[in-house]
Amino acid sequence: MSENDYEEVSSVATEPSPDVYRRRRLLALAALLLVLLLLIWGIVAMVRAMSGNNNENDAATVATASSSAEPFSDFSERPSESASSSASASASASENSSASASESSDPSASATDIAAASESATPSAEPSETATPAPEETTPAVATACTAQNLNVTLSADQKTYAAGQNPALAVTYTNTAGDPCLVGGEAPQVDINITSGPAQVFNLAQCQKESTPEAELAAGATETKVIAWDRKLNALGCGTNQTIKPGYYWATATVNGVASEPTRIIVTG
Repeated sequence: MSENDYEEVSSVATEPSPDVYRRRRLLALAALLLVLLLLIWGIVAMVRAMSGNNNENDAATVATASSSAEPFSDFSERPSESASSSASASASASENSSASASESSDPSASATDIAAASESATPSAEPSETATPAPEETTPAVATACTAQNLNVTLSADQKTYAAGQNPALAVTYTNTAGDPCLVGGEAPQVDINITSGPAQVFNLAQCQKESTPEAELAAGATETKVIAWDRKLNALGCGTNQTIKPGYYWATATVNGVASEPTRIIVTG
């Protein structure tokens, strides 16, 4: 072998091939992965060990607490005054209940109690003094004079027109519109008729009537009618005059106890 050949061989042997580099890289990567896996496994093992120690410590603590509490579990607190009172009250109540139960179990006592209760529940046949109150005496209402508040007055003539020789008959009707009776009449004439012709006064019944109207009670809702005949004489100039009215239009108005009616027209033709 020549010297040149030796140098070439040695130069080739000293330079690694690409495959060698690739294998080295793979080995390094595998080693790194192994180290990482070992590191992760170590961390997990450490955490599990620590958690296991904590659970054991907690269990030991619970066991210690329960064991320390067991010696005093049979002891009870000293009863307070309120508890004693409650106990006494419950005891007395139970005694009363048992006593009542024993009494109710006695048939003779129950029968006696039932009989007494039935006697007390049965109403007495004798009437009591306060059962029927005495009737109250009612004083009847005193009737007073009829007024415009409780009296309605109307006037009507028997005809619309009157010829010569015919005298008008005027009907005075009055009604008690209240719920209580009232009085009509009295010392002075209480039924009056007044007749006019235009502004002139012609006739007034009360002017020459000397007798008063007798006082009479008008019941609630009752109606009375009084008919007055007019002889067609004038009395405006004085009572007892014989002057007769002339044909024309006349207006008559009635009043009862001072309550006036609506005017009624009278036509005289002869």
